Amino acid sequence: MKLATTLLTGTLILGGLGAGAYAMTDKQPLQSVSANSTTISEEQAKEIALEQTNGGNITKMSVDTDDRTKKYEFDIVNGEFEYDVDIDFNSGKVVEFDQERLDSDDDDDRDDGISIEEAKLSLEEAKKLALKEQAGTIVETELDRDDNQLRYEIEIHTDDNHEVNVDIDAMNGNVLNVEWDD
Repeated sequence: MKLATTLLTGTLILGGLGAGAYAMTDKQPLQSVSANSTTISEEQAKEIALEQTNGGNITKMSVDTDDRTKKYEFDIVNGEFEYDVDIDFNSGKVVEFDQERLDSDDDDDRDDGISIEEAKLSLEEAKKLALKEQAGTIVETELDRDDNQLRYEIEIHTDDNHEVNVDIDAMNGNVLNVEWDD
């Protein structure tokens, strides 16, 4: 009971902080980290996040900056739970951890049962294809099902400060859509 109370309290606090941080977040491309900074790779961040959730399927990954702190953000589904895990870009420390029980009646929570294992194309392959379509910096990726089609939605910020969304078919690697935001 004490664990449940602690988790609920932590979730409420983090949810409020997250909502405030989201409201203050701008969509400007992230600045590169200086050569003197120590950073962890995306792969290392994934390992840390999956370790925190005892495995699972990553359904969304992005890089964001809150309060001038750059971090990797992961949405992970494992069994009956969905986790939001944020990893500090420089230290690799978990800076946010949120766990929520999935409600079987709420399809939005389950992302239509999307599983990275369903995709024949890996996230890394999809990212390479998206960057061939449009050069830039990938700032967000998401595995999504739209009209029964499994796709990677990849957001790229270009060097000239434009945002491009590239959708890649997760089954065959075809580019489904390229959309420029104004």
